[in-house]
Parts: sequence; structure tokens; C-alpha cells
Amino acid sequence: METDSNDVGFSASSAISQPVDVQTMHLSPGSTMYWTPECDPAVKPCVGMLFNNLHEAKVFYDHYASVCGFETRIFSSSKAPDGGVIVWRYLVCNREGFKNVSKSRKDASNNNLCKTTHNNDGCINEDADNEATHENESSESEGGEIDGQPSVQDLQNPVLGGEIDGQPSGQDLRTPALCIKDEKQRRRVSNRIGCKARLVLRFAGANTYMVTLFEEKHNHCMASSSSMPFLKVNRKLDIGHQKFFLNCVKANIGTTKCYRLYKETVGGYSNIGATSVDFRNFKRDLKAYIVGVDAQMLVDKLFRKKEVSSAFAFDYDIDESDQLTRIFWADPVCIRNYALFGDAVSFDATYETNRYNMVFAPFTGVDNHNKCVTFAVGLLSKEDVESYAWLFRCFLNAMGREPKCIITDQDPAMKIAIPQVFTTTCHRFCMWHIMSKLSAKVGPVLSKDVDFLNKLNSVVWSHYLQPAEFEKEWNMVMKEYDLLDHSWFTHMFEIRRLWIPGYFGDVFMAGLLRTTSRSESENNFFNEFTNPNFSLIEFYMQFESAMDSQRHNSAQLIKVSESSIPEYKTPLSIERYASFVYNISIFYLVQQEICCACFSCGVIGVYPEDGMVRYVISDERGFTFTVQHNRNDCTTSCTCKNFERIGLLCRHIFFVFKDLKVNVIPDKYVLRRWCKDSILKPLNAFEDNVFQQCVGTEEKKGAIKQLWSDIHFCVGMIEHDPDLFQQFADVIKAQKDLLSASQQNSAPSTLKKDVIKSFYGSSIPTEVSVRPPQQARNKGCGKRIKGDKEKAIEISKKTKRLCRTCNQKVYHDSRNCPLNSEK
Repeated sequence: METDSNDVGFSASSAISQPVDVQTMHLSPGSTMYWTPECDPAVKPCVGMLFNNLHEAKVFYDHYASVCGFETRIFSSSKAPDGGVIVWRYLVCNREGFKNVSKSRKDASNNNLCKTTHNNDGCINEDADNEATHENESSESEGGEIDGQPSVQDLQNPVLGGEIDGQPSGQDLRTPALCIKDEKQRRRVSNRIGCKARLVLRFAGANTYMVTLFEEKHNHCMASSSSMPFLKVNRKLDIGHQKFFLNCVKANIGTTKCYRLYKETVGGYSNIGATSVDFRNFKRDLKAYIVGVDAQMLVDKLFRKKEVSSAFAFDYDIDESDQLTRIFWADPVCIRNYALFGDAVSFDATYETNRYNMVFAPFTGVDNHNKCVTFAVGLLSKEDVESYAWLFRCFLNAMGREPKCIITDQDPAMKIAIPQVFTTTCHRFCMWHIMSKLSAKVGPVLSKDVDFLNKLNSVVWSHYLQPAEFEKEWNMVMKEYDLLDHSWFTHMFEIRRLWIPGYFGDVFMAGLLRTTSRSESENNFFNEFTNPNFSLIEFYMQFESAMDSQRHNSAQLIKVSESSIPEYKTPLSIERYASFVYNISIFYLVQQEICCACFSCGVIGVYPEDGMVRYVISDERGFTFTVQHNRNDCTTSCTCKNFERIGLLCRHIFFVFKDLKVNVIPDKYVLRRWCKDSILKPLNAFEDNVFQQCVGTEEKKGAIKQLWSDIHFCVGMIEHDPDLFQQFADVIKAQKDLLSASQQNSAPSTLKKDVIKSFYGSSIPTEVSVRPPQQARNKGCGKRIKGDKEKAIEISKKTKRLCRTCNQKVYHDSRNCPLNSEK
């Protein structure tokens, strides 16, 4: 059928035809079967049809194939002699041609199949190959193929010979005694059966292409209705799929769960328009986009953030091979948080957050809700003094001042690097890391001695003992249990100024953090967003998601604190005043001290002295403390030093305030770091306009999120009203067609690259000056050394099984039974 090229054309706004399960079977004069699909003439190509470009022609033929039930591919192209424009393009059915088996695959197949036959007497017949060959030749003559197509006789009686779809015939299967070797090979199939259906396009000038040949007959039936969704022409990851998948990636949701979640979103598998393999392939493309350039992309992304906001701080370092070795960054919100809450910092490194094994080292503090807050982060390839000193210098340059106190584990490199950079900072070791080694150091007897543990813990963990008192109590415990010459206890006593609370009494807010549990908690929080397979740019994106989550949780706490009125437990006005100035979580700590002042403390003596009054107070724990109060300026101090340690008044001072009818907490004892957000003030000079610089960058994200929210709201409102639903669907469909028409000249691969580029926030760099880091070799042996206690705990969790060698219920089996070594 020929059509005038001026009368027929392709329009992007053509109506979408639904798939039809109608096809006509024909028999050729040679008894070969052909199938011709029947569909709406508007979607069927015809000779003489003109297209504006090859992409438009491919889209039209693919749409025709999707309606009819077959797949297409580009067979070949021919260019003009000058090598410029394509003058011929062949689009064929995906089942065109035959499977091409390479020589290496044939050899491998021959090696895996011992084609030998056995006679009745058990002898091997050496002519088996020849006999099988003759049988195949004779069967081909009976059935055979006509014009490369399988005959009706082949299809109706496949036992007679030949191959159908690359599979051996029934005669081949009856060839006796094929000895299959144990070696397994992947089973490969082919859908090629020599189909001749095709569409041929010729360059017609003026950037147009004309159909010169359209063969619509196929030598195979069309796909059934149940198979239609799995055809490649019906499977397409459009921009909606891609955006949804990328949002799942940001939420650290895997490919399979993402596929299931999308199924629930669209209502079923048949509505997805893609398979789980398509989702996995898109993830492959996502990772392939950044291969070899992820370090450069991360640096470029951070440079752009620096251009947008001058308050954004970052730095990086490379080695002599231009490979990234360390990197540091802190956004304006992090810097502002440090200005508010940076009096005490917990620093601890964690592992397995990226594919390069770079150590992730966040700086963590405590905010005004008593929750973890991140000040800055770094990635290091090495855990040596030079790397830590570089990281601390970057932190100091970004924040402008040193922290008052920093707490770490007993890492020797940190111990050297911290005083090199933070000259005025008090460095403190984590008490938990030290005390967790106790049971392994003292042995199984003392580790189970409850009296010993109680006495030692009361000495070590007490923040009321002064240095001289601690040393006295420590020596008494060591002497009682004959541990004076114990090497580990001797070393711990030598470094007591780095971890015992009594030695930090004069350091303001040093008691806020006694262990790195804040860092451990923060590391666990980040582990929910990361995994060891992330590239650097992927890790940074997950870090931003983690920061969004942390700041969202903080905003929720602000709302609770602003709108909540706590239940009061005393009639004191000072309790109500505390609820007005403090956040709700901090107020509960203060309220506990006020209640103890009312119901648990008693006065031993009151001694007035020249405008001063001295109280000697005992509490429910049996401790005695002295409170000094100045009547003139309301200056008050207590020997428990609770305010000096954590910035909150103790029960002993509240007892004095109650006795002296002090109804409000003096301003000098209300630390702004614990106050409600409306009255927060930075600990050091900080320009508020710096914080506002990062607001504009979030406006676009906010607009997109609001648009999605509006769409979901509309769908939720109309899903039970068919008329409104159809009206809304028509509006969305019209907008989709309008946008698709504007992008119809863009290849899908180009659109996908744009989506991936938008996702990463960075294009592929033309020049790579920062190469990805080498696989980092972290400290240790590569496998963490476990103590006897930890090994025993792990073994106790295992289930005993029967060993066939010793015939006992044990934790081993016959492979590693101790009796094997005795044989």
C-alpha cells in the first residue's frame, strides 16, 4: 500500500491506541506461516510517510510495535559518502536474523559435552558423532526450512528435525548417551528466528526521512496480552520513574524496595511500565555516570556551594598523584550551631561509609534540646597525626575559635594533634572506652566481683571527688585488691588527668560530655543513611539527607517547646520561671533539681558572714556540700560544681533560693545555650546575614516539594469521585502532552543524562584535577581484635549442633573438630 507523502505525516499529538490482541495468520506457497497484526491505521506506518528526523521515526515505529505486540531495534544505517548525514536507516523486528554462536562458545560447549554412545554390550561407539550428523541431515530434508523460515511441518511436528528458536529438535534429544560434565554453564536462549518485518527510511532532503519499505508480516505470532507489559517498547523509565527512583536513592532505599514502592504508588505491576531489571539498570547508569570522577564532582559541588554562600567552609588536600587524601566541610547552619553550642565537642571516627574506606570524622556537640548536633565533618584516608592536625586546623579556620573542651577516644594520633592546633582546649578521654576494658584487664575472677566493681566505679565515675580525694580512694581500692603493681591500672592512674572527672572541675562545661557516646550515637545515626558502596558524591548527598533529618527533628522539638506547658510539681515561682526560659527537655532536668531541693535536702548549718551567707547542706545520697550566697549581687556557688560542669544550677543552690525567697533564676545562671530558640544568643560574634545566605538555595527545593504535595493532595481528594478524577486526569494529560511535544526532539539518553546531572548537582567535569582516592588502609589488622569476653558472648549466642566426629552437641562440626588434630 503506497500513500502520498504529502497526505500522511506523524504528529506528536496523535491519539494513543490501546494494545490489540488481533492478528491474522497466512500461509505462503511454501507452507510457511506468517502473522500480520491488525491495528488502528493511524498508528501503522506506510510507504511515503515523512518524518522530521530519525528519532521521530523510531518513536512512531516503536509505538506501532507496542500496540501490535512485538519489539524493534535498529538494524543498520548508511551515511553519505562525505560521512555526514545518514541516508538510510533500517528498523527491524527484534526477532530478525539468527543467533550467532561464536567459535569459543562452540569449543566450550564441545568441552562440556562428551558425545559418546554405548552399545548394548557397554562398548563406546566412536561413530556416534557421525551418526547423529546423518540423522540431522535426513531430518532437515524431511522438514527443513523454506526461505529461511520454519515450515508448517516443522512447527506441527518438531520431532522430525531442524531447530526451532535455537533449540535442538526432538531427534537430537533422542541421541543416546550424552555424558554431561559437572561443570555448569549459563543457559543462553535466543529469540532470533529470521523475521523479515522491517521499516526502511531514506533521507529525503531538508532534514526529513521518508518510508521506502514497510514489511508488516512476521514469521511469529504477536505477544499475548499478559506478555505485552514486558516488551521493551512498553518498558520505559521516563522522567517520572527516574525522579521517583532518585528520591528513593536519597532516602537510602534499595532498588527492589523502590520497585515495590512504585508499584504501590501507581496501583499495580501492570501500571509500572518497567521491570525491576530496568530499575537496576538505571542504578547502574547512575553509578557509571560518576566512575573515575566522583572526587572531582564532589570538589566542584563544594566550590559551587562556596560561591553561593561565603559562609560555607570547605577544604581538601591531594597527594603527589592528584588523588584526594582528605576533605573537610561545614555549611552555614553547622557554623551557626557551633557559635551557639560549641563549648564542648565530641570527636570520633567511624568506618565503612564509602567505597574508598575513607574515615568519616564528624564533630558533634549538644544543642539546647540536649540532642546531638553536627558542627562539621571530614573524610580522611589516613589516621595519622598529620591528617588529624590538618582536619583540626580546617575546623578552627571555619569556626573562628577553639572549643573549651574536646573528648575523644585514646587514639595516640589525636592525642598529639589536638594540642598542636587547639592550644587552649581541654582534651579529655572517653571514660566508657577505658572502663569497657576493665573485665579483660582484671581477669575472670575480679570481673565478677560485685564489691570490687562497685568500689572502683564509685571512685572513677564520681564528679564530687576532688583530685586529692580521688587519689586517696583509688589507692585504697588498689591496695585492697592487690592491684598496685598492675600495669594497666598503673598506666590509667598516670593519665588520670585526661579522664577522671575530678580533674576537670575548673573547666567550664567540661562535664557536659564524659564519654564519646554522643559521637557513637551520631555515627549510628549516619550509618542509617550510608553504606560501604557509596562513592564520595553519593556519600555527600546522603550526608545532606542526614542533616535534613537532624534539623527537621530539631524543628519539631522547637515546636513542642514553644507550645507545651509542663506539669508543675512544686508551688515555687522559680519553677514556673524555669519553664519560661528553658526548653522543655532542659526544664525537666531543672525541675528534678528543684523537687530534690524541696523534698530531699536538709540544712546542717547556716553561717552569715559580712553580706554573705554560707549553707551546709546534705542530700539524700549522704553527701554534704557548702553553698556560698552573696546577698548584694545574688552570686551563688556550690562545692558540687554542677553549674560549672553542665551549666545548670544544682539542688543545693535551689534549696538556698527557696530559703531566701528568691523567685527567679538570676540571669548570670541562665545559660543561653539551654534557652528556648527565641532567646538564643551565639557564644561568639556571628553575623545573622551569613546564615541567611543559604536560605535562597533551598527555595527551589521547597517549591518543588510544595508542587508534589499539591498533586498528592488533589489525587487524594478526587480518587473517589470519577467525574472530578477524569477532569483532573485530562488536565494533567494535556500538560504532559504539551511538555512532551516540546521535548520530542531530545533523545531519551540525553534526557536521562540531564536527570542524573540534576540529581548529582554536577555535570561530568571536562578536566579532572582531583582523582578518586586510593582504597584507604585503616588502623588495625583489617579485622578487629576481639577480647575473650566478647568472644564468649558471641559463642553463647550460637546454637549448638551435633558433631559427627565427637558425637556431642557443641559449637563446631566435623570439619574443625578438635579430635581431627589428634588423628
